[in-house]
Amino acid sequence: MPKAKGMTSLEVAIIVAIVLVIAIAVGWYLYTTFSSASQQSGITVTEATIYASTSGSTTTYTLVMRLTPQGAAQVAIDRIEIAGKQMKCTSGNIIQSPGEYYVTLSGITLSVGQVLSGRVVLQSGAVAPFTATVVAGTYTGSNQIVCS
Repeated sequence: MPKAKGMTSLEVAIIVAIVLVIAIAVGWYLYTTFSSASQQSGITVTEATIYASTSGSTTTYTLVMRLTPQGAAQVAIDRIEIAGKQMKCTSGNIIQSPGEYYVTLSGITLSVGQVLSGRVVLQSGAVAPFTATVVAGTYTGSNQIVCS
């Protein structure tokens, strides 16, 4: 009568290796899928300048920021805080690509040479601090963020 034989250790090792490879592949797929979906959006302010332009007795202040969105295709700015003033952004506040963006400041009086700290607050709650220096001059750009 032939002897009943079970699996040899080599056969067990091959089956365990196959199961392990499949488990690693599924785990990697789930990790890459969900880690990119849960990536926090943010923004980086790499440079900020306030231009003070005087016409007659009226001085207009324009905050110019070089912005770079992080972690998402686009980010939405909720408000800009500078010189103790919060300005809610209502238009042009979707940042899709790196570039220069400007905001006309109102209700504040500044001096050329003054250095101010501020921050950009996104609708997601992320915050990007910046430091801006007031310089004399006029800025003409095309990427306006409307805040008041």
